[in-house]
Amino acid sequence: MNKTKKRLAFSLLFVMVLAGIAIFAPYIATHDPRHAILSAAVKPPSSEHWFGTDPMGRDLFSRIVYGARTSLSSTLILVLSIFTLGGVMGIVAGYFGGIVDAVIMRISDMMVSFPGMALAIAMAGIMGPSITNAVIAITIVSWTKYARIARSLVLKIKHQEYILAAQMAGGRARHILWRYMLPSVLPTLVITAATDMGGMMLELAGFSFLGLGAQSTSIEWGYMLNEGRAYMESTPWLIIFPGISIFVAVVAFNLLGDNLRDLLDPRDENTTFYKRKRRRINVKKFLKVTAIVAMVSLMLGTLSGCGGTAASAGDTTKTAHLNFGCYNYSDSIDPATNTNSSWCFVRYGIGENLFKFSDQVVAEPNLCDNYTVSDDFTQWQLHIREGVKFSNGNAVTATAVKASLERLYAETDAAQGGKGNSNPDGYLVYESITADDATGVVTLTCSEPTENIPGILAYPYFAIVDVTQADQEIIGTGPYKVKSTNTGVSMEVERNEYYWNGPVPYDSITIIFIDDSSTKAMALKSGDVDLVENVTTASDLNALQNDSAYYVSTAAGVRTANAYMNHKGALSNKALRQAIMMALDKETMCSITTSGMYTAGISVLPSSLDYNYDQLTNPYPFNKQAAIDVLDEAGIVDRDGDGWRELNGKTIDLDHVAFTSRNLDQLAQAVALQLNEIGIKVTVNIRDYDTALALSNAGEFDLFTCNTLTVGVGDPQDYLGNWYSKNSGNYGYYSNPQYDQLYEQLTTELDRENRVNLITQLQQILIDDAATIAYGYYNSRMISNAAKVTGADIATIDYYWLTTDIKPVE
Repeated sequence: MNKTKKRLAFSLLFVMVLAGIAIFAPYIATHDPRHAILSAAVKPPSSEHWFGTDPMGRDLFSRIVYGARTSLSSTLILVLSIFTLGGVMGIVAGYFGGIVDAVIMRISDMMVSFPGMALAIAMAGIMGPSITNAVIAITIVSWTKYARIARSLVLKIKHQEYILAAQMAGGRARHILWRYMLPSVLPTLVITAATDMGGMMLELAGFSFLGLGAQSTSIEWGYMLNEGRAYMESTPWLIIFPGISIFVAVVAFNLLGDNLRDLLDPRDENTTFYKRKRRRINVKKFLKVTAIVAMVSLMLGTLSGCGGTAASAGDTTKTAHLNFGCYNYSDSIDPATNTNSSWCFVRYGIGENLFKFSDQVVAEPNLCDNYTVSDDFTQWQLHIREGVKFSNGNAVTATAVKASLERLYAETDAAQGGKGNSNPDGYLVYESITADDATGVVTLTCSEPTENIPGILAYPYFAIVDVTQADQEIIGTGPYKVKSTNTGVSMEVERNEYYWNGPVPYDSITIIFIDDSSTKAMALKSGDVDLVENVTTASDLNALQNDSAYYVSTAAGVRTANAYMNHKGALSNKALRQAIMMALDKETMCSITTSGMYTAGISVLPSSLDYNYDQLTNPYPFNKQAAIDVLDEAGIVDRDGDGWRELNGKTIDLDHVAFTSRNLDQLAQAVALQLNEIGIKVTVNIRDYDTALALSNAGEFDLFTCNTLTVGVGDPQDYLGNWYSKNSGNYGYYSNPQYDQLYEQLTTELDRENRVNLITQLQQILIDDAATIAYGYYNSRMISNAAKVTGADIATIDYYWLTTDIKPVE
């Protein structure tokens, strides 16, 4: 056996070992790869868990072993798909020629004209994240290579005498293609496919790493890298072992492809020998040169990075510029567009309200400096602060305030042609608004007694805009005004020279949209940004909190993370809902899965609020066996032996919609893992915020995990309205006559003590009914570079980010 054959045998054995690991995974794995023990999350390698555990407490070694199945099989399917599609197209184009050839090759040229990976990523994004869609997307952009190879080979032989003889003998095209063309093309395509296996595995892993390939329900190496990158500093084994697995598999397939090509190389042995020898020498030189270049590049990069940071710091001090990194909640800042756009208008320091919440969640005068109210709380007279101007210099008069409020209602009323999705009617229904510029008073007459007008008007929906310019741009009264916008990427704001409430500390601010939590932390550490909001990755947050170079401000949580239940589907069954409640270890989910980002709770209202949380009782404490017993007694059992319980003759498969902000995706995955253990199948559907909200509004979910501010107007009435059956915002179609009766009393009750009593009863009904999953209460954070920024404290109600309290360090 010559050296070439020995190398081929070795590489083939290498690949066979990998295949054997995938095939015999059940016998090699030490644990069930899907079994989650949340309390054992992110444990380091040990004798019990050889590779440690992942964020859900699953054995990483077993997941690596089982991951070989998904990674290898999906790569093989991908290569076979490209091989088949490209080969067939190329053979057909080369043999038939003419219009067939022209059409196929022009399609091929069109595909080649686009950047392959960029096009594949776009297609996968449109089709939706899954390993199947990733395979389809990569196949569509990669078949052209095989088509061109097959076509060129067919063109070389189609005029050979034996082909012409077959045609003259009356052979059908199908027979000639199968009998003569395919055997001539096949060896070269097989070599190409074997060589491409490693690259295709990397591409699939890359798609999973980006969140476009395998999802949380799959066990795949690329997705493990995606999960592990958030813990790279504190628990590096989460990214090391999947990375090594991908590296080994890629090397194995590359060796197999290279050696297979060498074996089937038609050149003579001597020429091949000398070329191989020359190639070995060139490789050595290449490695030396590469090492030198890498070292020089690293040195230059380090020097330039240091220099850039210093310059940036200097520029910040000189020109008072701030770089702020935050999640892109909306591409709009129009308060009428939707909830998030109204929040962005206020958060970015562009807009302000008539009232503003203090850290004690009390609405205090702002653009309105004083007010009077009738005894029956139906008429409010709001005096507009004198001397206030919009950022374009226009005066904020009583008439301007009236016009702004009326525009909000008109833009959100479809009957008037409004296209906005904000819901001011859910907070305030008024009969009339009048304005008197002589006295500076706006008179607001309500349709019914409303005692919380200051809190309602402090909600971002009601931020005041200059209506005279609203068709061109949204202008407010905040300390900053919009200079330019790069949609989805960044926004430039600059000082409002007309600001009424003291000096504006920054000449300009660049708001950089960074959706990934770890990327926000890295941008802060690298000096690319000076201030970020809500780093939710545990390892990143811990590192920043333990580094004196950064200031981490934390506000007591008034946000609740909960999962709305769709009561029109399987979750209309109360026994199923009760079992779900008892199957969830919320203490561990909040303290370990999210690394303390949440404080576990039982009610939809946070324990920090004064609504008798300590008087509430939980009839469904965490007890997995009790959950199983409830299901069994209700006849919700597995009748076909597939491992999943059935309800009304159908397998229960709960569609759990969530989005990535504030660790909600981790909570959704933890729910799926724990419910799987009691035989309830859950499909986790992670979407962007807008899509997730659209699905929830359309009722296309079984569980919808979200994070909501509970006292948006300083009072939980509107939030509790999410379970009022006559409310269009009732996401889960929940209905309980007793709840509705008490809620209707709440809407008319003005006495504080009576309101607290009603709110307490409403909370207990939701708990007893197992109406929604309340995970816990979120703590908001603002993190700044302590050497550059001061005063960066997060507000209790996080409407206020870029305030004049945030200043450059002098």
